Amino acid sequence: MNDCQTYRALVPGYADGELSEEQAAPLRQHLLSCNACRNAVQDLDHVGRWFPAEPALEVPDGFAARVAAAAFTGAGPVARPQPRAQLRPTAAPSAPEPRLMGFVLTLTSVAAGVLLTLALLMAQEDEPQGTQMSAEPLPAILQELDRLNGEAP
Repeated sequence: MNDCQTYRALVPGYADGELSEEQAAPLRQHLLSCNACRNAVQDLDHVGRWFPAEPALEVPDGFAARVAAAAFTGAGPVARPQPRAQLRPTAAPSAPEPRLMGFVLTLTSVAAGVLLTLALLMAQEDEPQGTQMSAEPLPAILQELDRLNGEAP
């Protein structure tokens, strides 16, 4: 199980293609005999399908090594080499036209006003009245039901 823990730590780097051949070869050998670790690699492959194959920016060579070295030494910022490629601009989501937005807001306000007016009018209506909707005492209702069913009290 200790081998699995060691190899499991290498799985994300293996799935991303970041391991050297010296690191990847023993892991591949382990994957042939360990279903759990093989499933972990397959799970990462499935996750990778949700993301574009081409990253939005290119990481400079040696970036991870410089960051790790700076983290372990406690050094401050490290001088950056010149970038090989610039970030590709992404299309910003287009905002709705101001006239359209104004129309939608006005229409929403009018609809809210109409609903409020209808609610107030309904609240002022009297409750229905009539002879068919009386709330007689329960014994009288039961007696009437017995009479209708043909049973004598």
